[in-house]
Amino acid sequence: MKNKAILSLLLLLTTSITFAQEGKFKLGLRFAPSLSSVRVQDLSDKDEFAFSGSSSGLRFSAGLTGDFYFGKNYSFYTGAWYSVMKSGIKAENTNPTTNNKSNAESITNLQYLQIPVALKLFTNEVAPDVKLYFVVGGTAGIKIQEKKVSYKDETNLFIEPALGKGYSFGDVGLLLGAGAEYRLGESTTLFGGLSYNRGLINVPSAKGPLVWNKDASGLYDLSLNQISLEMGIKF
Repeated sequence: MKNKAILSLLLLLTTSITFAQEGKFKLGLRFAPSLSSVRVQDLSDKDEFAFSGSSSGLRFSAGLTGDFYFGKNYSFYTGAWYSVMKSGIKAENTNPTTNNKSNAESITNLQYLQIPVALKLFTNEVAPDVKLYFVVGGTAGIKIQEKKVSYKDETNLFIEPALGKGYSFGDVGLLLGAGAEYRLGESTTLFGGLSYNRGLINVPSAKGPLVWNKDASGLYDLSLNQISLEMGIKF
């Protein structure tokens, strides 16, 4: 996965240089503190447990952005971001006929190479050298690594996944964003804004992160969300 991430980055840089020579491209650096959370749909027919997501966590995203302009106020927006996202799932005892209050919880940091694919729309200047922008599109994520933050099972009914095997290799998300750009000079622009990345697919693998030891599937669906405060510079 790390080799794929490096190849994707080199491809972006090569394409960027070609477009930059024609004056139709701006390369940027982006840093974005992010609030990462999960959405969990409980699909289990087991009466004794209910599945839900863990609390949100502060993580970050950083990397390159690219604007390929095909009009004065339009660009094809892409990039290559290293993004860390928190994922957590817990099972809580809900059986009213037992005094057993045990539960299970798995929390993991997921590291992705995220590639945005979106349309970026710009307004005319709303103030001297200032434009607003809006982003509509999606992201494709390739899992680079997963690191276990914590795992507990007071029930002894779940199987802990092998290291790095709790989640599938990729993710797909809906990307929405808005912000402002400030032109410092002929070729340098500062930008800042907010973006929302809503995961569209179920990311756990068949081996985790919480698997009932008698049934390895059908317990829940889990997808990732990311709200980012982004800032950076374009050249």
